[in-house]
Amino acid sequence: MGLTGLRSFAVKAAAAFFATVVFTGLMSAYVNPVNVSADEDELYHSLYDVFKDRSSDPDNFLSQEDFLKEIFYNCERLKGIEYTYGDQEHYLACDGFVSLVFRLTFGTAHGFERNRTKYWCKFDYREEHIVADSYVDEYEVYRPGGTSVTWLYKHYVDTVVDSIASRSYMEGLDNDGWVEYLERLNVQPGDIMFWDNDKDRKYWSHIGIYAGIEDGVPMMWHSSAVKGKVVKQSLAEITQDIQILDYVAILPLIDRPVSVGLYVDDSAESEKAFSYSVYEDQACTEYLGRISSACELSEQSLLDNIPVYPNADKSAYERTIYVRRDMSPYNAESAEQIVYRIIIKVTPVGTTIGTLKYTIYGADDLRYYSGNEIKGFDYQSGGKVIPIKDFR
Repeated sequence: MGLTGLRSFAVKAAAAFFATVVFTGLMSAYVNPVNVSADEDELYHSLYDVFKDRSSDPDNFLSQEDFLKEIFYNCERLKGIEYTYGDQEHYLACDGFVSLVFRLTFGTAHGFERNRTKYWCKFDYREEHIVADSYVDEYEVYRPGGTSVTWLYKHYVDTVVDSIASRSYMEGLDNDGWVEYLERLNVQPGDIMFWDNDKDRKYWSHIGIYAGIEDGVPMMWHSSAVKGKVVKQSLAEITQDIQILDYVAILPLIDRPVSVGLYVDDSAESEKAFSYSVYEDQACTEYLGRISSACELSEQSLLDNIPVYPNADKSAYERTIYVRRDMSPYNAESAEQIVYRIIIKVTPVGTTIGTLKYTIYGADDLRYYSGNEIKGFDYQSGGKVIPIKDFR
């Protein structure tokens, strides 16, 4: 056999070997797929519960609060990527967008890069399985383009996870109607929204991630065929302008958080007015709002109902926030940088009633400043329950 023949034989042998390895790997993955099921009387309460249970290390899985933050961080990362009707290798349709958001959150999207309106992403086939002819990872999350919205709806909505709403007619609903609907069902940012048309009750055509109410307007993250890219768009615009999106079903992403609020302690005896900026982190980079005794600030309304999320074993709701004392409400840059830590814990004793305990320390020296325990706290409605005063 000549040199050319040897080369040809080697190429063919290598190709045959590669095809055999791939086929064997795919067949073994197909024989042992991820179990997409739940006991009939024991459905999961949220997608977070599903993902935590299916992860290889549930004890070190993201907290619900951090999980939600990562979801929206990754929505922002994909903003502006072009929509596609076809291959989602570099562009995204609606299912691919939601899939990639989750996979970026889990860290199962390898080597993610972005250049303007395109993206690149590697998939580790050794960590993936085949279900419904699509590659998925241990969390049962599909790679972009790997499945349809209909498959996800059938295998999750009231099958694996209890839905908030399994089918609601929304065509032409205006902004006020959306606000009333979402507040009545206590829909939370991060919840997954499935969309259907009115011609086929079995086919679900669109999917997105509810982004919450911004300046009175309910918004959703999705990859929009109409806009031609990944956008955050008002729900009223979607239901009034896109005629095929007539019905909606909603799955909870995480458990419903409880609400607590801050208020100015009017009994504080101080000749000077005081103001505190409120943050999620001790470094004071993730701003929540400001509370002041000097004047009414519009930002202060953001602190009436601060969400507090369940702890790891769901025995209570816990959250830590930080307040930084400002010398003046309007001149925070020249403020004395004193930071306090507020540790909040709500322990349920009934469906809507629990015990709220909070303690306020110095963030650095852990000096105790104040605290209280409030029994019979209505943790569903929340309200201004934690007093803030001038701690100087």
